[in-house]
Amino acid sequence: MKQMTKHPLRITADALRNAFARCGFRLLDNGEYPELESGELSFTVFGNGPAAKPVFVQGGNYALRTQLLPYALSEMKGELPVKAAACGKIFDAGDAQYPSRLLVEGAVISDMSFYDLRMLWKKIVRTAFGAAYEAELVHDGRPKTQSNLAGWGSSAMQRTTLKETDTWTVRVTAPDGSAFDLGTTGTMTWLAAALCGHENEQEKCMAFSIDVDEAACAWLGIGSRAELYDNTQANLDRYPDTQVSASESFEDRCRDVLRTMGYSEGFGPKIYPDGIYKKMNMIQDEWDLNNKGVLLKEPLGSGTGLPTVLTPAIEQIVSEKWAAGEPEARCFEVSHIFIPQNDAAPIEKLALSFAAYGPSVSQASFTAEVDSFLTKIGNKNHFFIPNTQAIAYKFGECRLILDERMSYLGGNFGGMSEKAEANFGIGTHAYMANLELMPLENKAAEEYGYIPPELR
Repeated sequence: MKQMTKHPLRITADALRNAFARCGFRLLDNGEYPELESGELSFTVFGNGPAAKPVFVQGGNYALRTQLLPYALSEMKGELPVKAAACGKIFDAGDAQYPSRLLVEGAVISDMSFYDLRMLWKKIVRTAFGAAYEAELVHDGRPKTQSNLAGWGSSAMQRTTLKETDTWTVRVTAPDGSAFDLGTTGTMTWLAAALCGHENEQEKCMAFSIDVDEAACAWLGIGSRAELYDNTQANLDRYPDTQVSASESFEDRCRDVLRTMGYSEGFGPKIYPDGIYKKMNMIQDEWDLNNKGVLLKEPLGSGTGLPTVLTPAIEQIVSEKWAAGEPEARCFEVSHIFIPQNDAAPIEKLALSFAAYGPSVSQASFTAEVDSFLTKIGNKNHFFIPNTQAIAYKFGECRLILDERMSYLGGNFGGMSEKAEANFGIGTHAYMANLELMPLENKAAEEYGYIPPELR
């Protein structure tokens, strides 16, 4: 069996998520939070607000999120202390080449002293990266004066003496003496504190944000984000990892199952260029909304729309592997897709696509792998039927995935269209599966909870 790998972004994110969990944090946003937000959710949570520039979709009423906390705040109500962390993608229109970043954001709401906060971050960093790593809070470039730290001495002091603009950098020192900035933490704005029900002046509400892309590069010695997003196996083989993912989400369950089957996670384009659907051999007429994409208000580099399917992304990853000279490859990606609606907000779904090619890969072997994957994630009752209408696949090789009631399970698979393979420069026949996760998760829950009539 090929060695199991884990993408360096996932290694870093899981190290942080495990550290937060061991330090008493509740983990939020395991893929289910929407990535497309309305203008009402764009507000400053702490400090000077998100540095990312919003990516607006056509019409300007919606934009891809630039932060995670606005969605998570409502889940932070309750008795003190409250500690929670969310992990997910955000988008930045200021970075046309790599507009998507992985973030960990969260909050600490308690009556702890500043000393306690410092010790908490030291423990988080050591738990995530190793016992020899040190962490310190550096107060937004200014020396720590009594006025800077007002409100942190005893629980009797008022929270309002700490300014909403007060932020600290979480600076990490590695065992070799090198240092990098992990993220920032700061006092919540009044609005953010009120939305999570903790506007009481006695309660200290601290939010934090960690750029996982930058943290992965600094911690793992990766020279650039281009290297970070290198999908070739030669790069991914540098990161062998047999550990399970940090969360118990269905998304992470799917990742772990595919990794045990020899698949490596990749990252395809998150903003699709014009003509991508024709490149993958899909119709793109005026009436065909599903294959036009959710168009952007302003093009981002060569990108003009959000994906409605992950097919172009997985085919791009496969093409990179073939161009790198890999004779055999197995890869997957989990990401959001956006289904356009004529007069309403796009429907957002979490999707999975995986693909394989090589001397040992055939229609029969790939069908067996799809069957094995579905069974391992809890979908034992499934059936495959041929479909000759899906032109993104080679004629006669597409199969739809149905349940025992012959209901569509939101997935299909088969050999790639010869035209798509030629357009993407894939010099061999490859196979792919495209699945929506919600139907599979619901089916797995149904099968797990099923009680035979004779036992009811």
